[in-house]
Amino acid sequence: MTMKTDFTAEEWQSLRDAPHLVVLAVAAAGASGFFGSIAEAIAPSEPIAQALRGDNQLLHQVCDKEEIMSAIQSIKGLVKGIGDFASIQATMRKTALNKSQAAIDLLKQKGSPEDVAAYRTFLLTLGDKVANAAKEGAFFGFGGERVSEHERILLTELAHAIGVGSLKA
Repeated sequence: MTMKTDFTAEEWQSLRDAPHLVVLAVAAAGASGFFGSIAEAIAPSEPIAQALRGDNQLLHQVCDKEEIMSAIQSIKGLVKGIGDFASIQATMRKTALNKSQAAIDLLKQKGSPEDVAAYRTFLLTLGDKVANAAKEGAFFGFGGERVSEHERILLTELAHAIGVGSLKA
């Protein structure tokens, strides 16, 4: 069973931050408007709660309240000083994909196959929950699509980055 103590501070930061970067990258890709953004902000709570109730100790530690707060602080520093929304979207996308891939590579080296599988599933579930939380392009709830093309592309890129063959989006 892999634990936080098995990693350097820098390695742990990658493992800890990647899930939150995925959430933010998918939310930014959708650009769901005010109410959609609220729904997308709440969407990760269910997978996090499930991880805390589950058997995987690594996910327990990644989802610890203090670790989440640390991840938020780390990510705030990442976007500080970036001006426009398109630049924020691009930075979040690139960083989420890179950190997710690095986290999986790290777990392949230091973790168990069960940890790799659980972490992959966790990342994909987070992305999927956020993408499906709100309709994109809707007007007062009418029209729009559940998952935007930009979200679908990002989720496919995420699956590829973490070594999952294909996704049904």
